Amino acid sequence: MDETRRNLIKGMLTGGTLLAFGIPTVSQAMSISQTLSDSTRNCQLLLGNTPIDEAFARGAQAACTSYINHHQSVLPAFKLEDELLTNPLRIVDLLTQSRNMRWIAVMDHASAAIFTELVRNLEGRLLSLGSHSSSSGDDISFPNRHIWTTAASMYSAGGLLASLLFENRQDFFIVENFLEQMMGESAIKSPLLAGFATYQRVAQPATRLHCAGVSPQEASRIIGWKASENWKSISFHADQSSAYQDKTASDAAIKHPQFDNWIEATGYAVVASALGMGINQQPCASCAFVHRSDQRNPDHRGLPGKHFVSFVIDV
Repeated sequence: MDETRRNLIKGMLTGGTLLAFGIPTVSQAMSISQTLSDSTRNCQLLLGNTPIDEAFARGAQAACTSYINHHQSVLPAFKLEDELLTNPLRIVDLLTQSRNMRWIAVMDHASAAIFTELVRNLEGRLLSLGSHSSSSGDDISFPNRHIWTTAASMYSAGGLLASLLFENRQDFFIVENFLEQMMGESAIKSPLLAGFATYQRVAQPATRLHCAGVSPQEASRIIGWKASENWKSISFHADQSSAYQDKTASDAAIKHPQFDNWIEATGYAVVASALGMGINQQPCASCAFVHRSDQRNPDHRGLPGKHFVSFVIDV
């Protein structure tokens, strides 16, 4: 993807689509744990009849199994056929009848454009919107690419997905833009991600960049940010050490499964964040993760040339 196209996609995600949705009031008023009683009881998976549905659903169900500690460990799923394109009123009825429900949806870009309008008209609240792709070809240096717009970092999936892809030694970049910046005590909830060097932009400290195998200048160029920007390395202060240890122990209690491909890992991260179990929450307005492995011929874990959109919404 060239830089012009990348910037266009970022503009679409952070511009018109988000203006159509408006700022999600649920993210300002309460936490995920308060909006999702009994975890999966009010959470469902919406599969948009795409070639990646099965792989995404496997990752989604793995997240549900990992994070739910009571009787229901299967995420209910509803699979679309061609209704979104041929009979959108049926989807309107489905969403109307599912008030107080959190939907995790995955679909192609054409269906996503229609779905965005349906949710807007129903005054649904957008928690996260992601564009995910994997380019094919041995000459592609960063085949795995994710761009998210998220209500606040409490709904972030980027840090968890970066951790999963890093463990599988895949080359990737992830960019997240948050509509609401977490401040104050939220700062102690942002341990640095293992294997990554973390920087903040000197001119805009609310922008963070996590690099592995690349310099911050090169990472900036890769994701379409200004490569000439000055970056300052950041690390934990002594007064954050106890909070870091508590957070690390909490994350270590959950052992993340190994995945056969990047789509399963994406499904796992998106659902984990929807259930309130994401990691690497950050007090920033934008963040990015860029990883280049040391493998001469990195394993891209199959399923190249796939593109899809993910949503987490409350209706």
